[in-house]
This record gives sequence, structure tokens and C-alpha cells, in this order.
Amino acid sequence: MRKLGFATALTALTLGLGLAEAQAQFRGNTPMTGGGVRVPGGGGRGGFGIGLGAGILVPGLIEAVRPRGPVYVEEYDVEEERPRRPRGTKARPKPAPKVARQAPPPRQARPAAPRVPPVSIPVASEQRLVPEEVLIEVKNPASAEAVLRRHRLTQLAQTRFELANTTIIRARIEGGRTARQALQQMAGDARIASAQPNYVYTLQEEAQKVAVSEPPPPPARKEQYVLDKLGLTGAQKLASGEKIRIALVDTGVDDAHPELSGAVVARFEAVTGETNSREHGTAMAGALVARASLRGAAPQAQLLSARAFGGDAKSSGTSFQILQSLDWAAGQGARVFNLSFAGPQDRLMGRELEGARARKIVSVAAMGNAGPNTPVLYPAAEASVLAVTATDAADAVFSRANTGNHVAISAPGVDVIAAAPSGQYAFSSGTSIATAHVAGLVALMLERNPDLDLAGVKRILAATAQDLGPKGFDATYGAGRANAEAAVARAAEEAAKRP
Repeated sequence: MRKLGFATALTALTLGLGLAEAQAQFRGNTPMTGGGVRVPGGGGRGGFGIGLGAGILVPGLIEAVRPRGPVYVEEYDVEEERPRRPRGTKARPKPAPKVARQAPPPRQARPAAPRVPPVSIPVASEQRLVPEEVLIEVKNPASAEAVLRRHRLTQLAQTRFELANTTIIRARIEGGRTARQALQQMAGDARIASAQPNYVYTLQEEAQKVAVSEPPPPPARKEQYVLDKLGLTGAQKLASGEKIRIALVDTGVDDAHPELSGAVVARFEAVTGETNSREHGTAMAGALVARASLRGAAPQAQLLSARAFGGDAKSSGTSFQILQSLDWAAGQGARVFNLSFAGPQDRLMGRELEGARARKIVSVAAMGNAGPNTPVLYPAAEASVLAVTATDAADAVFSRANTGNHVAISAPGVDVIAAAPSGQYAFSSGTSIATAHVAGLVALMLERNPDLDLAGVKRILAATAQDLGPKGFDATYGAGRANAEAAVARAAEEAAKRP
């Protein structure tokens, strides 16, 4: 039966009723009912009539469509229409649905690195900074004066840093605001390429205790266990650090000390004012290049002394002073940076050290003496440096050394006899002096293989180290205690194989 909608079925029903009534009237020649109108000539066959509301009668159609029984119209829901098959036939099995060929999953795009805002605003609890200063980098030098005026700043210095490839303005904050408040107000200024605090860093050495005023006995005494523990005696038969320049960014050096005679070839003063205390720098210099009663790691290396810190082990240096020192040292031909200090993360310093790495300068930094399981310290945590921790004569890690997955290597740094100002000697402990021992070792490696860069130095040190602690690399000792003799020999072998 034909499937019809409601309106169509109703029309068909009306038409059917109209036809039936018309047929009856034609047969009996009776007037039409239901409001029909009789049309002249409509009483005979072939005539036609019009029934209002009952449909239309076409001439000659009555006999052709005369029904033989009652007319039925059924209503179906058009949405549920289903095709019907003749009785007695079997339903054809439905073909199995075609499985669409699945395309390979789209390649996961590497997530974009989060955008680093140009203005670095320290957390409220960060106190390792100069409270009334900021460091600013403007996009257009012509707008520098307007930027300073807009943010109520007074320029104190402006310096070009080649390693970071930028010019930085050091400015004082006016109006009694903190560095954090001033930086928050700068955050929306499109003329500023970068802005940050002038951070503060501290030297990583425990307080020194002067041992004797007279020079100690020859290097065989037990206080110089570093020579045997680090394998320096054998390493110095292969290299002495000759013609390799090491930059010591520190307090400055008492170069009148007998151990340092002729070692310092250039000096730089980033700290204004004179100081008579150069304890930390003198101790580090002795660990690097001592050449009298003591023996440094690289006794024939040339020392570049950059004073970025005050005087004693508790003195501090700022980001700006350290950046100035690093840039100066790079200009003087340094191949090694000795960074025996630690502090907060600093974007500008990170850029400066990355620039040094690109020039094949190897930066060696102290892990820090804040203690295990404490937040990481910088610049040791930068990817562009070699981070060093300290061990004692029994290969136990220094009790106050920081730990972390960024530590690369260990070196002796507990109760080490070192040079002190005014021709004296002292015992030194901390990741500072361990760093100096490794920086001197790197100078030996570079003497035999000048083409080495940071990655090559790290690889050789890790491959030749004496494993300590848990088997393999760990966050306390890194690859283990450095083996100077094996590392220098490997560096020389690689250089000899190079065409």
C-alpha cells in the first residue's frame, strides 16, 4: 500500500468521497449534497460536476476509476518508511558494512616552547637582588631616554655585552619602589626587549682557617691529597696548561704571593673601590696555577683575574659586575671560565654563558654549598656550563654540597691546603675549590686538544671518571670523581686521530 503523509491521505480520502457521491448522483440523477453545485450537462455520462470541498470530477474519469470496493487510505510516519518485499520471498542478506580504511594517526607536532615574557619579575620572597636597581634592554636605542622617563628610572651605566649580543642599561629605581614593583609596571611596555633585577651572587667556600705563615713542606704532605686523588701527577706529565688562559671571576688575587709569581697576565676591576681582602680569589688562583711549594692543577696556565666580588668568602657580586667580567675575559682570549659562585637564575647571564659556549669557552661552575635537597643554584644549573661538586680524601661528598641531575663531575674540595693573602696558607672547603681543580684540568685537556668544546670536555670527563656512589651517573656525584691523567690522555688521543 502506498505510503502517504497525513495531508496527502486526507486529500485522497476527500477525493474518494467526492467520487463516490458523484457516482451515486449520476446513477440516480439526484442532486448533489454537501453543498455541491449542479453544473448544466452534468447529469449524463461524460459530464462533470464540482463538489465544494469534495474534489474535482474530470469528464470520462468516473467510469475509469469506479472502485469495486471501499477505498482505504492508511497513514504512515514518513521517517519510519521501510521497503516491503513480496510474500514468499527470502530476505536478501545485508552486505557486510564496508570498513573505512583508517588513516594513520596524525603526527604529533612538537609543542611550541612557552613564550618567555620579556620582563622577568621575581617572586615576592626573592631577596637575592639589589633592591633599588634593574637591568633593561630596549629594542630601539633611540627610545631609551623615553623608557627611563616613563618608568621613573635613572641610568647608572650602559654597557655592550658581546657574548650576549646586547646592550644593557643599569638603572636606579626612583620613587621608593622595589625592583619587583618597577618591573611589574614595565611588563606592558612594547619598547622593552627585556628587563630583570640586578641579582646578587655569593662565593661558595666555607670560612678559611689560616694554617701557617711559613710555606708548607713539599707537595707530598697529606694535605695535598688532591694530586693523587685527582691523578694530577700523571696528567701534568702530559700537559701543564701552557698558553691556555683561565678567567677567574672572583674577589681578585694577591699576585704577590710566591705561589702565583708570574701567573696573572691581566686584571679587570668590575667592583669599584679598593679592598685589602682577596682571600677567596687567592685560594682559587692557587688551586688553579700554584707553582712553588704547592702545585695547582694547571701550573703553567695564564690567569685572567676579574674582580667581580668584594673581598672575603662572604662577599657578593651582582649580575652586572659578573657580566662585565665575563665579557672582558672573552675579549682577552680566555678558554676557561672559573665560576666559583652561586645564586638565582639570571636570563642575561644564561645568554652570556651560551655565547661563551658558542665560542668554545668552557665554563666551570660550583654546584653550591646550600646543602643537599635544596633548590638548584645558578649558574651551575645552566645547560651551557660544567657543574662540579666537592668530595673529601675518602671520596665522601662534601656535607653541604647541593645535589641535582645537572651535576657533571666530582673533585676534591674538602680541607684542601690553599694559598692565602700576604704569603700565607689556609685550609679551604667547598664546591668553590673543587671547581678550580676541574677548571685547571680542563686547561690541561685543551692544551692537548684545542678543538674541544664544552660537549667534548663533558664527554671525556664522564667516560674516564672513577664512579662513586650508586652505579652509574647520580645526582650526588655526577659521573664520579674526575681522573685527570685518563682525561688528558683521552683528549690527546682524540686530537691525534683527527685528520
